[in-house]
Amino acid sequence: MENVKEFVDQLVKIDILEDYDCYGHYPFQLFVETSDGKFEMNALALGGDVESCYKRCGEYLKNGAKKIFMSLDFPANLDIKEDFLCIFSIVDGKFEVYAIPYSTETGEKYEEIHTSELLNKILEDFKFIVNK
Repeated sequence: MENVKEFVDQLVKIDILEDYDCYGHYPFQLFVETSDGKFEMNALALGGDVESCYKRCGEYLKNGAKKIFMSLDFPANLDIKEDFLCIFSIVDGKFEVYAIPYSTETGEKYEEIHTSELLNKILEDFKFIVNK
C-alpha cells in the first residue's frame, strides 16, 4: 500500500450491518508496513473499542513501523453532523487524520472533511494513546 488513498480505495468499505439494520464500517481495518518492510493487515473486530485500536497502532509504532493506515467508524458529534469513517495515517512519524461522512440509511459517502473541531480532538486523543 503506497499511500492512504490506496488504503481507502482498496480496503475501507461501508456496508449494511445486519445486526443494526443500517450502514457502517466494521470490522475496522489496519494496514502496517513494518520496520523490516513486511506488510501486515489487521481486521480490528474489537466491538468498537477505539482505545484498543489506538493501542494496537501504538504497538506497531513502538516496533518501528514505517507506515500505518487505519479506519474507524465514529458517530456524528460536535461539528461533524453525520456518522463518519475516520482515516488515520502515520508515515515517517507524521500523524494525519480525516473524515469520510456517510449516510447510515443508504451508505452514500459525502464530501471528505480534513479540518474540524472533532477531528482535532480525535487526533489529539490518538497521539496521546499511541505514544504512551
